[in-house]
Amino acid sequence: MTRIQRLVLTDFRNYRRLVWEPSSVHTVLTGENGSGKTNLLEALSLLVPGRGLRGARSVEWPFRSAGEREEAQSWGVAARFSADRGGVVDLATGAGASSGRNREFRMDDRPVRKRDDVSEYLSAVWLTPQMDRLFSESAGGRRRFLDRLVVALAPHHARELSAVARAVWQRNKVLQTRRDEGGWLSGLEDEIARHTVAVVAGRVEMIARLNAAGPEMAGGFPGAQLTLVCKIADRLETNPALMVEDWLRAELRRLRGEDALRGQATLGVHRADLMISDMETGREAAYSSTGQQKALLLGIILAHAGLIVGVRGRAPMLLLDEPLVHLDRGRREKLLSVLVDFSSSVVMTGTDPEPFGLLRGKVGFETLMEGRMLSDVEPP
Repeated sequence: MTRIQRLVLTDFRNYRRLVWEPSSVHTVLTGENGSGKTNLLEALSLLVPGRGLRGARSVEWPFRSAGEREEAQSWGVAARFSADRGGVVDLATGAGASSGRNREFRMDDRPVRKRDDVSEYLSAVWLTPQMDRLFSESAGGRRRFLDRLVVALAPHHARELSAVARAVWQRNKVLQTRRDEGGWLSGLEDEIARHTVAVVAGRVEMIARLNAAGPEMAGGFPGAQLTLVCKIADRLETNPALMVEDWLRAELRRLRGEDALRGQATLGVHRADLMISDMETGREAAYSSTGQQKALLLGIILAHAGLIVGVRGRAPMLLLDEPLVHLDRGRREKLLSVLVDFSSSVVMTGTDPEPFGLLRGKVGFETLMEGRMLSDVEPP
């Protein structure tokens, strides 16, 4: 079990200083809009590799008083978690006044050189209201969602994505300014091909695992059938990775002229899309009701959490921001019954404790107001 024992926020978002020691493994955080509920979840999400549940930039994390332009020169998030065999692990991230915007990680008060090492001790899965728009927003949102799922199980996937983005940006620049530099372009295209195939392979593997999980791991929610719409993934279905890399290099070379005119690459990981449908009915999520879409999304999240347990032998921390929105009564009750039995820390939020009434006496209830924890309160 991974349990939050203590959380300390310093000059983070709307928190000047917060020390929280949860009274229970599972917690319901309630409070008015703007009280800091999502900020607290984001703080916890920043303790695992990545940019957290908001995907925010580092300039957004330091504390800034209302109406003031000056922001804090440093910020920090520190937490203690229960570890295997009764031990504990201390994790922290933040930026000091001397480090500028550079974010640092520490584990047991020692610098972490490889952020992936944190994943051996802690992983997290989250759900936010913004994800409710997953099925209606651009393909980019669905790609980011899929990549977050991959990174939770394979942290090196984030490095592959960064390497692709960097090499594609450099190639675009060379095509615009020094198109005659054939050797330079070939070197960049070789880098793009290698990292692109690694990224696509990671996406394909995650989709295969989730599809194989089926409804059995979806916690009583609909099982989702996921499909990656991607020319490179299609090639990987029938060809070895090295052969796909060779094909991609040749295509990138052939497309230089077209890419120079467009100012961007016309083939790559940024052109993929994720299609999601109900595994039982075959109905595409895009044509389903808002409630059905939320149920599918929860099924994916819960199945993904189950995959992490299977691979790491330890359940992830669940961070659920307004998880009951758009669900009918039956599905709200189903979700709460699943969460109360989850084997690691669950932190869920809402503006009102009443919808969480089934959890009375089973989890901790806390109230936030303007960045302060008021009390341990159970719903009426």
